[in-house]
Amino acid sequence: MMRQAPSRLRTRVGAEGMDYKGFNVAAHELGHNVEQTFSLKDVDYYSLAGVPNTAFTEAIAFIFQARDLALLGLKDPSAGEEALLTLNDYWATYEIAGVALVDMDVWRWMYDHPEATPAQLKEAVIRIAMDVWNRYYAPIFGVRDVVLLGVYSHMINSQLYLPDYPIGHIIAHQLEEHMRKVEKLGPEIERVTRQGAISPDLWMQGAAGAPVSSEALLAATERALRELSSR
Repeated sequence: MMRQAPSRLRTRVGAEGMDYKGFNVAAHELGHNVEQTFSLKDVDYYSLAGVPNTAFTEAIAFIFQARDLALLGLKDPSAGEEALLTLNDYWATYEIAGVALVDMDVWRWMYDHPEATPAQLKEAVIRIAMDVWNRYYAPIFGVRDVVLLGVYSHMINSQLYLPDYPIGHIIAHQLEEHMRKVEKLGPEIERVTRQGAISPDLWMQGAAGAPVSSEALLAATERALRELSSR
């Protein structure tokens, strides 16, 4: 929180050195560090330090993570590979959105049951996870009463953190669509992150010219499906 303090990057390095997963995570965390540095040290007023909420720093981190191979000097993805990456992002958003819904419903339940025991909370999480699965996932997978969406410990030790992930994916795609129009990524990342902790839609309007919306992700997914179906 101090402007003179440096950002700190952490990732996992195994006994035999860093593997690809560790490097991929490091690229993601580097995005957080860059956002932290600009939004803390270069905002006009210290009281505006940061971003609107966690979803925005996750979006910047996703943008860096998607360029991990470019950081290694490897070739840019082909049109087909980029389409697959887009579908992967869409699917990841669909998956974590279910977890986010469970997170929100669990906290509503806890507010409604302030005297609940750990056993009662566990039972409620399992029921809520199955309800969300049966509504949004069972029609796709053909299997009911799956509790997988209740697996994240974030929903108890990081209050309402999980909804920031699907929103972060949505914001990242909006920013990616904008970044396609600029010559250099670095200066544009600096410009948008220096806006500070203003309202979400105002931040996105300043960054990409439109409020926060899922349209960019849906449009990119449609393009990816067309690209793959034409092969």
